[in-house]
Amino acid sequence: MSASVSARGRVATYAHRGSSGMAPENTAAAFALAIAEGADYVETDVQLSADGELVIIHDVTLARTTDARLAFADRAPWNVHDFTLAELSKLDAGGWYDDDFAGQHILTLDELLDLLGDRIGLNLELKSPAVNPGLAHTVAARLRRRPDWIEPGARPLVVGSFDEQALRDFHAQLPTVPVALIAYDVPASEKLNDLAGWVHSVNPDIRRLRSEDVARVLEAGMAVVPWTVDSPALWRWAVEAGVDAMITNYPYALNSMLRDGDPVPGAAGVVVQDVVPHSPGDEPQWAGEHVVLRNVSGQPVDVSGWYLRSQSSDRIVVGDGYVIPPGGLLRVWTGPGTDDAATYHNGRTTAVWNGTKGDSAGLHRADGAIVDLYAYFVRPGPAEQRGAGPGGAGPSTEGAVGQPTDLL
Repeated sequence: MSASVSARGRVATYAHRGSSGMAPENTAAAFALAIAEGADYVETDVQLSADGELVIIHDVTLARTTDARLAFADRAPWNVHDFTLAELSKLDAGGWYDDDFAGQHILTLDELLDLLGDRIGLNLELKSPAVNPGLAHTVAARLRRRPDWIEPGARPLVVGSFDEQALRDFHAQLPTVPVALIAYDVPASEKLNDLAGWVHSVNPDIRRLRSEDVARVLEAGMAVVPWTVDSPALWRWAVEAGVDAMITNYPYALNSMLRDGDPVPGAAGVVVQDVVPHSPGDEPQWAGEHVVLRNVSGQPVDVSGWYLRSQSSDRIVVGDGYVIPPGGLLRVWTGPGTDDAATYHNGRTTAVWNGTKGDSAGLHRADGAIVDLYAYFVRPGPAEQRGAGPGGAGPSTEGAVGQPTDLL
């Protein structure tokens, strides 16, 4: 087995954009936390600035994860490749997530490599090569100047992409660096045999992965590293299916489970029972969106200030004065509405919970401790065919793992 995953028998942990369930994605804070939490790798994204510098950011626009809308109000749609490194360096890349992280900035690839040092491996995604022409060659050229990452015995490094041609271009430049093909579905067996000659691992979407797909990739001689796996039930299913590693927003919780510990040590008797996402075409887009919290303990639990995070780090906060009685429910709605003892409306006007393929929900106490981790899938077809729950919400992961081939 190459350096990109641990030897079979131990599943490796890849921190998705750093420990992004607990800190703003792709920032120094998220990467430092992933190291502290014992992740084996950080998974992150690299793009090109307008002046050809390599910068660490996921989206092709700056709108979601920086204050670019305010700092450069006249520069819509705020595409990363339209800004120089000097301009990107002025942006706040942490305050959108939480005020405590204000002042985090967009890292360059060199800054990231320096931060990681020899403390953790790196899974670097060549992001959106179509809007970053020459990205593969630029990354390869920069890595040649960092022999500590590419020479024999170097620090663990994997370079991946959804774009097979970009991956081939990079592999031609640095053939000794393991590469990973990122995909939604595992390719057909004939394609896998073609990839096996040069690709180290296949990184599929966990929501579309089946146990037989895992077996096919392993039989072809490659590793399986699914994304983005964010609930204990899915983690257990993936381990049983034989994956080599998992990409997750919550590396501490995954590591804890892998060591036979409690993945959510902050649990306080309240769980996410269901997530009802928006249905495509709903107007307004938040109509129907809500999360159902249940108190499974024998005591009332005050959830004032608790919050939920989606996989893309949207933050939904519960208002003050909400106490869930034993066995009781609280429905936390994304949009506006009339509140009562069992219903709280967050007042947002845009969709948060993904209603096209699924999402995950991290429930946190007001102090940030993880209380519960939940993931759901949305099946194609009419709402009544998409699983249990009001509004056609996908079934809970706890139900999914009992029938993995029905849902994964």
